[in-house]
Amino acid sequence: MAAPRTVPTSRLSRFAKLGSLATGVATNMLVDGAKSALTGKGWDNKSLLLQPKNIEKLAIQLSHLRGAAMKLGQLLSMDAGDLLSPELAQLLALLRSDANSMPHKQLVEVLKEQWGDEWLARFSHIELRPFAAASIGQVHLAYKENGDQLAVKIQYPGITKSVVSDVDNVISLLTISRLLPKDLNIKPLISEAKAQLLAEADYKREAQYL
Repeated sequence: MAAPRTVPTSRLSRFAKLGSLATGVATNMLVDGAKSALTGKGWDNKSLLLQPKNIEKLAIQLSHLRGAAMKLGQLLSMDAGDLLSPELAQLLALLRSDANSMPHKQLVEVLKEQWGDEWLARFSHIELRPFAAASIGQVHLAYKENGDQLAVKIQYPGITKSVVSDVDNVISLLTISRLLPKDLNIKPLISEAKAQLLAEADYKREAQYL
């Protein structure tokens, strides 16, 4: 599992993540473009943008935003795999790898917000390190006083309120970076990603079927 990484909780902080990503990629392009120009290789925006280090930076930042990026990655891989460029295929492969889990401090804050300061009294023990982490939450092993094992599913903060804007922002980034195939009708995938994420984020509805 990837190392813990704080989840941006507000729309502003999530947008700032995308802004810092764009700045970092642009800086890489300027530095490497200047080097290419000095060596007589010319300046090719697309080649500079799609360098492996920029693809990796894009994947790392998008995975930290969780939900939208990972869900879009899953849908693009399933529905448009044959149309994907090698660069986008590489990006999606990185996104499908283990998600970052929440740091212990943020995890405890989420549990306190949900159950109050005495949240720990609900269990005889809970593992603070999750045994699984995915697009919208992570799962922890816990025990009741009678010894029964529990799988405690904890949603990343801010996910429900940011699903729609996150999906739109990620699509904008992929469009601007020219990573999306020209022949791909992305609208159905956008709608499906939003619908799936909103459904997955409704833990109360999910609990009714358990």
